This record gives sequence, C-alpha cells and structure tokens, in this order.
Amino acid sequence: MNTASTTLKEHIYNDLFTAIVNGKYPVNTILTEKFLMDTYNVSRAPIREALMQLTGTSILCSIPRQGYKIISPNLTQIHNIVKFRTALEPAFLQIYHACITPDTINELHKLCKLFDACPINDFMTRWNYNCKFHLKLFSTYNNDYAYTSLENSLSIQTLFFVQSRHYASTSLHLTILDYLEKKDIDTAINILKADIGQFLLSTTSHTDNFS
Repeated sequence: MNTASTTLKEHIYNDLFTAIVNGKYPVNTILTEKFLMDTYNVSRAPIREALMQLTGTSILCSIPRQGYKIISPNLTQIHNIVKFRTALEPAFLQIYHACITPDTINELHKLCKLFDACPINDFMTRWNYNCKFHLKLFSTYNNDYAYTSLENSLSIQTLFFVQSRHYASTSLHLTILDYLEKKDIDTAINILKADIGQFLLSTTSHTDNFS
C-alpha cells in the first residue's frame, strides 16, 4: 500500500471515528461502502480499509449484504479491556522504564497541566488528555504491536465513555510522574494500576444507571 493511500485511509478512519463518538452516526446505524464513498468522494479501497480497522477495534460489526453496524461496548467488554490494560501497561513499565527520558517526563507533565486546566465538566477533553498521557508513556517502549493494542483499547473505552459518561474526573498521572522521577518504579507501577482501575470503579458505580 502506498503512503497516499495509507494517509487517506487514516483520514477516513479518524473522521469516521470522530463522527461516531460525537453521535453523528448513532449506535445501530448501518454504514455502507457506497454511502461513505459518496460522502468522502473516494474509491472503495480506502473506505473498506477504514471500515475493516473500525471492525477490528469492535466499534463496527460487518453484516453480510447490508453494511457495517455501529455497536455499543458492553460492561463485560469494558471490564475485560480495563483488566487487559492493567496487565499490559504496568508490565511494560516494569521492563522498559529505563527508556523513559527526561524529555518524555517533561512532555507528560505538559499533558497533566492541560488536563488540570480543563473545566471539571469538560469530560471529553479531559478524557482525551488522559488517553494522550497513557499513549505517550507507552510510546517510549517502542513496541508498535503493543502500542496499537493499547490504542484500540482506548478507542473502545472512548466510545463507551461518550455514551455513558463513565469516567473518574481525577487522575493519578502527576503521582505516577513523581515516583518515576524518584526512580521508585514499584510504587509508580502500583499507582499506574490504580489510575487505570479508576475507569472500572467508575463503570461499576454507575451500572444501575447505564446497564
């Protein structure tokens, strides 16, 4: 696949994902390749590639002879994702913490400041900064496969978050950075687990309202 095609696919993927998150296409909407080809005025190939990527992250499901249906993540799926992240991110931090440079720490501090500057009720912006923090930290480990797995997990959490507003309004990111700077990796790992687990606690506390 050439770079232009890849870039076009990524543009369509990002635009479609944003449209789904923002409610332009509600849950249970069936998207067709023809509709999206007309919408983006492009050929079938980049549309199909973007749809396949969204299907791979469990945001869409393919329905033969109909199209691609937008699906809503359920609590079981979200719980499994949080458990997966709780295993993945701390394990990589334990093994590759030496890869984290002072420049990376500074960039993570900037994300924390942006998070803290957001109004407490600006849920989406705060959630996006939360995702950026975790992805930035994980990017230092230079494992594209694992990074993509984390990115996909956060995409599903994002869709669930938007639909249900399940998200703790605070983060433990500054505390994580504090212990990383002190070279206390074991404590940083424990705080990272607690930070990821906040989403699970939030969904559990709201189950009666959103199940």
